[in-house]
Amino acid sequence: MRSAELLGLPVVGPAGEDLGKVLDVRLVQDGPLLGAFAALRVEGLVVGTRRMASRLGYDRFDGQSDVKGPWLVAVCVRYLTRHTRYLPWDAAELSAGTVRSRVRDLPRVPPIT
Repeated sequence: MRSAELLGLPVVGPAGEDLGKVLDVRLVQDGPLLGAFAALRVEGLVVGTRRMASRLGYDRFDGQSDVKGPWLVAVCVRYLTRHTRYLPWDAAELSAGTVRSRVRDLPRVPPIT
């Protein structure tokens, strides 16, 4: 499956409640070796409703010291992305063009390490 097929898919909770759409796909490079590099593996999905604010990247940092860019812009984008959450891949289930979460409460988006 390509990540482009995941982006924009609706995400529902265990009881069928709407959680938003897939805004981003988090990958880690720890798969089997493909030549000189390890293969990419899906670690989780960023779920929310505000695509443009999430694309700016400010939701990828936590804490005041990690915020990149102008302070006022960072505060505004943090406010716009306050409902953006992270769905670990092992808690996701794909079915008929929908991503179903196996957990009710999703954590905030963790910073990229």
